[in-house]
Amino acid sequence: MAVGKHVGEMLAHLTATSKFDPKKLDVVGLSLGGQTMSFIAKSFTQLTGQKISRLTALDPAGPCFRNRGPEGRLDESDADFVDVIATNIDGYGMAAPVGHVNFYVNGGEIQPGDIYWILCNTLCSHARVYFLWLAALENPNSFIAMKCDSVQDARDRKCYDRRPMVTNVLGLNVNRNETGIFYLATTNVFPYHMGTRGLKKKNDFFAKHLADINVNDILKL
Repeated sequence: MAVGKHVGEMLAHLTATSKFDPKKLDVVGLSLGGQTMSFIAKSFTQLTGQKISRLTALDPAGPCFRNRGPEGRLDESDADFVDVIATNIDGYGMAAPVGHVNFYVNGGEIQPGDIYWILCNTLCSHARVYFLWLAALENPNSFIAMKCDSVQDARDRKCYDRRPMVTNVLGLNVNRNETGIFYLATTNVFPYHMGTRGLKKKNDFFAKHLADINVNDILKL
């Protein structure tokens, strides 16, 4: 909170004394940084009455923040636009949809590992978000996600049959007007994106993974 306060003061000073335009500022924060930038934005708004343009939270830290109200954690009210990319909501991240647009990657809990039959552990899943963001910067229209009715539906991968299917794209080209909860399917290897293939349940990594396991079990009988 102290770091956020002082950075907010610096930005407020720049706004008052230079041509700095907060409406051209996008801030990206990973894990604890995803919460710290919230306090930067809160401090800046308190001092200037203005909001930063965009905050992008990469699996924002959950421990110590999950049970706080909007004044003590990241919240969509912190900036003109807040998007959240969740990859480890039950570990180092947080499940609550605190942004305008909230992406739950492969359900937001556990990510597929680089080795096909081994899943990421907690730290691996939490760190995956950084590489997803890098890949999204290089492939701005390739991470296509589908809207869900709830976080639980995203967890359970129950968004494929939702009608009408509404999509959004993770990255710089996100549609700010299409808010809510989105499920994003990925592959298990960089650059992870699936394009429109990710909108079909038959291509979902975990669905295919479980199907392969079941087929192998049958073949062993």
